[in-house]
Amino acid sequence: MKIKSSLVILFFISFFLSCNSPRYSNYYSFDNQKWLQDSSIVFDFNSLTSKKLKFEISISYDKNYPYQNLYTSYSLIDSKRNVIDSQMIEFQLFEKKYGYPLGSGIFKSFIIDSTFLSVDNVIQNEDYKLLVKHSMRDKSLSGINKLGLTITD
Repeated sequence: MKIKSSLVILFFISFFLSCNSPRYSNYYSFDNQKWLQDSSIVFDFNSLTSKKLKFEISISYDKNYPYQNLYTSYSLIDSKRNVIDSQMIEFQLFEKKYGYPLGSGIFKSFIIDSTFLSVDNVIQNEDYKLLVKHSMRDKSLSGINKLGLTITD
């Protein structure tokens, strides 16, 4: 009887874990930890069987980043080059008053994650691009190590 109940519990745990598995996940590493203003980071993905997608961005940064926040612009584009959504968003990387890093991490490297977009009307099995670029005044941002994108249902 204990084996049967253990199998049922294991089944439910694996079911719930599989529901949250990402449809797409990718990281972009910056050369010399510098993000150039004139370069867009491009994430190519396919919607597969989903009609509803949630987009989460992960920013890996260190204490060499010179500002408290980061402004980025993104554009979600379908295979016919139609812009589905495009916005500028702000990420707070350091606490405003005391200046300590936000997100997870220790010593010098930190990661902040944020769900920034939810789309309900994507076409199934369609190719899409997400373009991301920084919208800060500097032509080159130091202290940004990686930019990640995770897409879930």
